[in-house]
Amino acid sequence: MTAPFEPPPEDDFDPGEADYLPPDDEDYPPPSAYTPLSGGDEPNVEAPLSENLEAMVGKAVLKRIQKEADAIAEAKWAEILTPELYARLEAAAAARLLAQLEISLANPEPEPEPPAEPELVFGSVEEFVRERIAPVYRREVIEGTSRNWCTQWWKHAEAISRLEALWRAWERLRLDPSTGMSVWWRDHADHHMAQLFDPEGTFKACSVRSGHAGGDFAIVPLPTEPAPSSMFPDMRLSPESAPTAASPHKEGNN
Repeated sequence: MTAPFEPPPEDDFDPGEADYLPPDDEDYPPPSAYTPLSGGDEPNVEAPLSENLEAMVGKAVLKRIQKEADAIAEAKWAEILTPELYARLEAAAAARLLAQLEISLANPEPEPEPPAEPELVFGSVEEFVRERIAPVYRREVIEGTSRNWCTQWWKHAEAISRLEALWRAWERLRLDPSTGMSVWWRDHADHHMAQLFDPEGTFKACSVRSGHAGGDFAIVPLPTEPAPSSMFPDMRLSPESAPTAASPHKEGNN
């Protein structure tokens, strides 16, 4: 029978007699450099990975709890919402809407005011011709040129109408900062001024040197005769009081 092992007494231990001692070398790190194992034989788990797992688990748990809570609430609501309660809720909602409607009718919102008309730059067509047309629309209008002009243009009905149209168009198109003035020159000014400058136009008998031609030299209006009253009824009258327009062919046959 083998005798049990007994360690030698501490007093008899001699370090010089040890079989092996690690050399005193810098290549061997000190014992404090080694990371101890946690939980016995299992290695450490990195902290960020542990936190991510905990967050994922927490979200999954909350989602499951919410799903269960919604199911419970839906079942409870179906149990509580009886036909009588539903009718009461519907009546309360209708009463609330009616009260809001009455408040709205009692205190209607004010209608937005229309935008104010822009102020005119020129107060009249005469001011427009004097301060705008004359300075910027410079042309030779003396005798011997292909253009006629009358210094008393305001004695010609056609000139008044055309120049007033130019003024009104200018006041409107000046508000367009992009192409307003280009449109005014192309579609309005050049067109109407060419008609007024025409030697055979409204200023034919006038000249800058001789001035406005009156009396026998004035251009007479175009000759015209009144049409039968039934052909062109007054559109300002009501349909009941206006005469019925007859066909031109019937008028001619009569």
